[in-house]
Amino acid sequence: MSVNPLKPSFGTAGIRGIANRDLTPQLALQVGLCMAGYLGSGKRVVVGRDTRVSSEMIATAVISGLLSGGCNVEDIGVVTTPALSFAIKMLKADGGVMVTASHNPPEWNGIKLWNRDGAIFTRNQDREIEELMRKGVDYYVSWNSIGSFRRVEGIPDMYVRAILNRIDVDAVRSRSYRVVLDCGGGATCFSSPKLLRGLNCRLTTLGCEPDGFFRMRKPEPRPENLSKLMETVKSTSSDLGIAHDGDGDRTSFIDENGNYVQGDKILALICLNYLRNKPGSVIVTTVITSSVVFDVAEKIGVKVVLTPVGESCVVEKMKETGAEIGGEENIGLIVRDWVWSREGIYAATLVLDIMAREKRPLSQLLSELPNYEQAKLSVKCDGNIYPLIKHDVIRIVGEMLPRDYDNIITIDGIKVYYGRNWILVRPSGTEPLFRVFVEAEDKTTLEKLKRVALDTTMGAIQELSEKVDNRL
Repeated sequence: MSVNPLKPSFGTAGIRGIANRDLTPQLALQVGLCMAGYLGSGKRVVVGRDTRVSSEMIATAVISGLLSGGCNVEDIGVVTTPALSFAIKMLKADGGVMVTASHNPPEWNGIKLWNRDGAIFTRNQDREIEELMRKGVDYYVSWNSIGSFRRVEGIPDMYVRAILNRIDVDAVRSRSYRVVLDCGGGATCFSSPKLLRGLNCRLTTLGCEPDGFFRMRKPEPRPENLSKLMETVKSTSSDLGIAHDGDGDRTSFIDENGNYVQGDKILALICLNYLRNKPGSVIVTTVITSSVVFDVAEKIGVKVVLTPVGESCVVEKMKETGAEIGGEENIGLIVRDWVWSREGIYAATLVLDIMAREKRPLSQLLSELPNYEQAKLSVKCDGNIYPLIKHDVIRIVGEMLPRDYDNIITIDGIKVYYGRNWILVRPSGTEPLFRVFVEAEDKTTLEKLKRVALDTTMGAIQELSEKVDNRL
C-alpha cells in the first residue's frame, strides 16, 4: 500500500479536511484498512455518517478499506454521532467509524474512530492509526477472508426510544411544551423531531430536512447563525428553542424570551440537577468551560477536574476518576451511564425534563446561576506556517500577557486567571487558527481582556511568521 504524507493528520477529534482536496476517498480507504489492521481480521465494525454531500462517498471508501482488511461491516446509514456510539454498544460490535465534520462548513468532512465501548479513540490510538498509515503496511487479506457487509436499519428510532426510557416522560408530556427545533439540515433530522413529538411537544421546525450543503444556516449553532431560530421562538411564544450541529453531538438553546443561552450555563444546570443529591461526585470538563460550573460544583459539594479540549480527553478522565458527568462549553454533554459520546440530543431532553419537574421556564432556572460575560474568538494563521509556529505562539503569548495573574493552567494552550476573570489561548486541532476565549464578571473587564488577548495572540503570530519567512 503506497502512502503519501498525511494531509490532513489526526487532530483533537479524528481526521478532518476539505472533501476531495485533503480528505480523499483514497485517504479514507487507507484509514479503513489500517483500522482493520489495528482491530484484526474478523472484527465487527459499525459505520455511520452525517448528511454532508461527501459523506456517502467517504463512508463507502472507509467501508471498502475495512472489508479489504477482513473486518465485517454493519452500515447504519445517516445517524447522529451519539447514535453511532449507542449502536456500537447495542450491536456488541468491536469498533465503529463515524464520517462527519461535526460543526465545520459543508465542504469539510472527517473520520472519527470508536472503541467497542462506544468511546471515541484516544489521541494515542489515533496516533497509532496514523503511524500505521505512514508505514504503509499491507493489511489486505486474501480474497476468501474479505469481510462481510450488511445494512442495519432503524438505529435512530431505537436510539430515541432508549432516551425516552431515561426521563420522566409523563411529566414532560403533561406540560405540552411549545418548542422550535432547528436541525440545520444535519443528521438530527432523523431523530430529534420524533423524540420531541414523543414528548408531546408542539413543534415548529426549521431545517429539519437533510441538506448536505447546509443552505439554511451554517452547521455550527453559534448565536450569529441562529437569528431565525431566536425570532421564531419569540414570534410563536414558544417555551424553548433547540439548535443542533451537523452530527448532533452538541446543542444550543434559546430561552422563552428568544435569548441565546451560554452552553456553560446549560452544562451547569444539568450538573446541578443530576448531581444535587450525590455529594463527592466528579464533573470532568475542559479548560474552556466557564467558572459557573465550578460555582455549581461548590454549591452541591462535588469536584471539577479539568482536561485539554477534546472529547477523548474528557472521556479518558471520566473513566479514570469515576465521574458521572463530563462535558464541554458547547454542550457536548457526556453521561457515564448512557453513552461514551458527546450528546446534544439527550442534553435537550434533560433540559425539558428539568423544566417540567421544576415547573419553571428556562430563563428563571438559569437566573439562579452566577452570570459571566464571555467572548469566543479566532485568530487565523497562514496554513503553511501554522504547524511550524503553533506551539511557540502559545509560549510567546504566555510571556506577553500581564504577569499579575492569580493562576495559570497550561494543559492545553495557556489559561491565566485574574481573580474570577480569565483568558485562554490555544491552537486549534482541526484548523490553522488560534482559539481565544475570555470570561469576565462584567462587560467592561471583558472588553479590556479581549483586547489584551487578541493583541498578544496576533503579535506572537506576526513575530514568528516573520522569522519563518526570513528563514525561507
